Amino acid sequence: MNRNRWLLAVLALLLVATPAWADQIVGEWCPPGGSVSLIVKNYDDVSFAGQAVEASVRRHHVDFVIPAGQPGAGMRFDADQLSDEEIRVTIGEKAAEIWMPCKPVS
Repeated sequence: MNRNRWLLAVLALLLVATPAWADQIVGEWCPPGGSVSLIVKNYDDVSFAGQAVEASVRRHHVDFVIPAGQPGAGMRFDADQLSDEEIRVTIGEKAAEIWMPCKPVS
């Protein structure tokens, strides 16, 4: 009986320790200051600063190379969704920053 309780406790701990992912990264995301935006409409329709990009999109992640003519052109853009209201964005070697929906989530 003690073994079953121990296994149940370990299982409960694993469930609590699992990160809570938001539904998906789809939406319009803006950096602090709102200078550009990332729009993910679906897995095949992504734009950055108003320009379509060829991106790798998974449920909670998107990455691509910033296109010519944009600040940071040629750098890798990586975004991981933290919640419905936050993504962590890394551009090239710069420190990660938190982007939020351009419009409030309702």
